[in-house]
Amino acid sequence: MIFGFEWLDFLAVLTIFFLGGFLKGVLGFGLPLITMSLLPFVSPIEVSIALSALVQPATNIGQLFQSGGVKKAFANTLPVLLLLAPGTALGAWYLSALDGNVILLLVGMMVVLFAAYNLTGFRISIPEKKQRPVGIANGFVAGVVGGLTSINGPFFIMYLVGINLDRQAFRSSLALLFTISGAFISSGLWAVGFVDGNILATGIAILFPAFAGMWLGNICGNHISNEHFRKLVLYALLIIGGVFIARSIGGN
Repeated sequence: MIFGFEWLDFLAVLTIFFLGGFLKGVLGFGLPLITMSLLPFVSPIEVSIALSALVQPATNIGQLFQSGGVKKAFANTLPVLLLLAPGTALGAWYLSALDGNVILLLVGMMVVLFAAYNLTGFRISIPEKKQRPVGIANGFVAGVVGGLTSINGPFFIMYLVGINLDRQAFRSSLALLFTISGAFISSGLWAVGFVDGNILATGIAILFPAFAGMWLGNICGNHISNEHFRKLVLYALLIIGGVFIARSIGGN
């Protein structure tokens, strides 16, 4: 046993976070898509959530500084950040009043339509003069949906695709948004005492394969042109949107 896991299960956890880190290194996102799809096979769901919540802030901060352009990332995301916190608070306030599956279905359909439309060759591009109001609205909606479902990444991604950032600026800007929004979830887990010694030790241990995967993924991603990178992001959004729709129909 190691940190409460059987050896084979622990090795599986390390491998899962390496794969999640690799996808995040290539695209700038996707770690929880991998970890939350595979971890429940080797650990209880509450442990899976805690491990992902512990690792994500560290990998996002690492991605932010690895990608460079921190000041530019703040400039790119400032409109989104302005109403993110109020939106999150409002979403959390109405959490018990709305059906989370309906929200998930609507988000999934919106994400799939956005990605499919852009992949046809047409582009949803946000003119520079409209980036501030669109960003503010995007941040508020992302906050509300995040408060209701803990899922707001697709809204961040759609906005950053819409303002046509290159790969490095996209990765650093997305990492900044994920770092700030993810801080709410992680601090909440700490506040309620959900993280025990074994989970904390495991979280520290799996940082190494997660960062190794990010490092390798970033190297591979550097050989991808901006246009091919954009298409990969859109295909990933299609998959994420499809997963959301399937989860909403399945009721979990």
